Amino acid sequence: MNRIRLSCESAKGRVYSMISYKSGRMKSRIYIVRDESGMTLIEILAAMVISAVILGSIFQFFINQSKSYTKTRLKAEMQQELRWAMKYVSDRLKLAGNGVPPTCGWPVIENIDGGTSWSDSLSILGSFKSLKITTTQTMGNEGSQVKVDNSDGLEIGDLCVISDGTYQEIFMATDLTDLHIWHDTFLPWNDDKKLDHRYALDSTITVVTYYQFFIEVNDEGHKELMVQTQAYPPQPILTDVDEFQIRFKMSNGDWIDEPYPEEIIDIRMIEIQMISRSHDPIPGYEDPVYGDEYLRLELKSRIIPKNVTLL
Repeated sequence: MNRIRLSCESAKGRVYSMISYKSGRMKSRIYIVRDESGMTLIEILAAMVISAVILGSIFQFFINQSKSYTKTRLKAEMQQELRWAMKYVSDRLKLAGNGVPPTCGWPVIENIDGGTSWSDSLSILGSFKSLKITTTQTMGNEGSQVKVDNSDGLEIGDLCVISDGTYQEIFMATDLTDLHIWHDTFLPWNDDKKLDHRYALDSTITVVTYYQFFIEVNDEGHKELMVQTQAYPPQPILTDVDEFQIRFKMSNGDWIDEPYPEEIIDIRMIEIQMISRSHDPIPGYEDPVYGDEYLRLELKSRIIPKNVTLL
């Protein structure tokens, strides 16, 4: 018996063809042997581990990028709010004493030092409105309403500094009617319905404002920097405040925290320090000073109060 073996390649494996000859007859048989080569279990596990490492690195990269973006955006928002609050306080400190006579009986700057356990409380008195008003008749008596030439821009609740060149005092405008300014009893500004003096024709009136800045804890337990005037209730100008501190450089070069009224004319520079804190903790962040997860920003400003040296 003679046999001939033929083979060829196919996509599914190797094909074998066996042809045999016997007694003049030919028989043919075809065998298909599949190629069983592939990845082993170890190779599959190794590929899975490598893929997991790569995907984990990519995922961690996006998480870090997201945290960095969130922190940067939060920092920018905090800086904007902190600078606005600093400018608000600084602008009013610069005008402390403006338009206020030295004998009015009220200090133009008063700071209550909170020490190391609490923030300071600052009070400012000065003219922040460009209003010049003149009386148009002599007061009949100390209890008369003050008749003026113009009341545009004047509001109920404004503080008025009236002066005739010899006497001056501060009273609150409790009502405005037909160019008449009323000064009814309103403590602590108006002790009664009378002024201390009877002011003559052509006396001048300057409008001043009394600002108070202090820290208050809101219902959520967060500290806020508040502002209050003689006419309006407290309003927050900066939320989540850790520190609000004021220092004064005196004419002798010393820095003090709480000047006496008689020392106000010796103030040469005022330093304001504010430290704000993020409203919520930042997971994974640690403050280098406090050791917690809150982001903090500090801002300092120094101003020269030109008006207090003129008192």
